[in-house]
Amino acid sequence: MQRQLQIAVLSSLGLVAFPHGADACDCGRDPRPARLTSSDVIFVGRVVQSQPLTFVELEVRETFNGKLDGRVRIATDQSDCDYFLPPVVTPRGSEFLVYGTIRDGKVLVSSCSDSGPVGRKIRELRQLRRPVKK
Repeated sequence: MQRQLQIAVLSSLGLVAFPHGADACDCGRDPRPARLTSSDVIFVGRVVQSQPLTFVELEVRETFNGKLDGRVRIATDQSDCDYFLPPVVTPRGSEFLVYGTIRDGKVLVSSCSDSGPVGRKIRELRQLRRPVKK
């Protein structure tokens, strides 16, 4: 009886002490216009330096939305939803189209934002570079 009580208590503690499931990024796919309005900044940036699981620093090459100066350092240790986490590779000189939000003066880039290497974003870049009709 004593042994069964110990097992029951330890099992109960295990349910409380350990998470019930992993917190995964829940990305609902926003249509392009929604991404444009939900992103505080949209820009093309070239990787100047990076330290995996810590940060990526980008030189701002072209801006489509928001105001950015010269370089932007994006932390990659804020959540499991950060875009610039492995398997994303950020060698110096590579360029990315970035959809970001600004929180507390810092640019955050989620894996749900649809950011990506410029080579995979050619159609989006063409659309972003089109003059706005008034």
